[in-house]
Amino acid sequence: MRTSPTKTHARLAAVTAVIFISAASAQTRRDAAARKSAAAEETVVFAVQKYEAEAQIDPVAVITRGRYTAPPLGGDTALETARFKGFIRDFYRPGRKFRVLFGGGEAGSVEVRKYLEPGCVGMEASVTLQTSARLGGQVAALATNSGALGRGKSTRRAPTEAERAAVLELARRAFRRNKVSAARVEKMETNNLTAADLNGDGRAELIGSFIITGEFGVEDALLLIAEPGIDDFAVTLDWFHHGQEADSHYRRLVDVLDLDGDGTAEVIAQGIYYESHDYFIYKKQRDAWHVVYQGGGGGC
Repeated sequence: MRTSPTKTHARLAAVTAVIFISAASAQTRRDAAARKSAAAEETVVFAVQKYEAEAQIDPVAVITRGRYTAPPLGGDTALETARFKGFIRDFYRPGRKFRVLFGGGEAGSVEVRKYLEPGCVGMEASVTLQTSARLGGQVAALATNSGALGRGKSTRRAPTEAERAAVLELARRAFRRNKVSAARVEKMETNNLTAADLNGDGRAELIGSFIITGEFGVEDALLLIAEPGIDDFAVTLDWFHHGQEADSHYRRLVDVLDLDGDGTAEVIAQGIYYESHDYFIYKKQRDAWHVVYQGGGGGC
């Protein structure tokens, strides 16, 4: 008994459809696995700040295959909005926990309470903080979803009186080099001054942020890194900015952490502007510190 051409064509079409659907389903599974794999490779580093009894985290950067990218703060396109919502869903789920790092070492944990809706733009979340580090005021820490970062011993500490005196003099000189008057230099305030062994040689580098305020708030700002020499400290970074009101800008230390595993900790700083903030990552390259990342933050 012969099969009609019509029935043969119908059977072939059905088989082809099954093969097509199966292939499409397999591709969908592969795409989902690829997305899951990519998400698993993403490391997020957060700034941890404490204000009295309240603690918050704010994403500094996303690290994917060794590259720094900015957190998805949202935007005008559907893709940017989707990335922003996906980040909030995945990382700010109530009850999610992250490791707290301080000075490059383990220092406790944070547990997400809720995402804080910003007045303008931002990605902060309220957290419950459990840490051995004494945070508050200008002293911040880091948190991460990575199990590999920050496995060393914390080297961060307050400077000794001799270290403090040496760096304060270096800061005054730096202001004077930038043509700040002697009278104004006398008004210099220490925003934060921290000692930490950044390269594991057993000797602490000093990281300081200094400001001079005027009628319009912070008008002169300095971020300084000084490294121990034979007899004294040598300045390897002295970032300076002068500006008033809308042009005001200063940078302060968040924390230090070896992000790329080369044995030297990067310095993570927060940039403070008139109505916003962001983050900077400094890396030691050829005996000098260079910005290798700027992003994150928020504001109006």
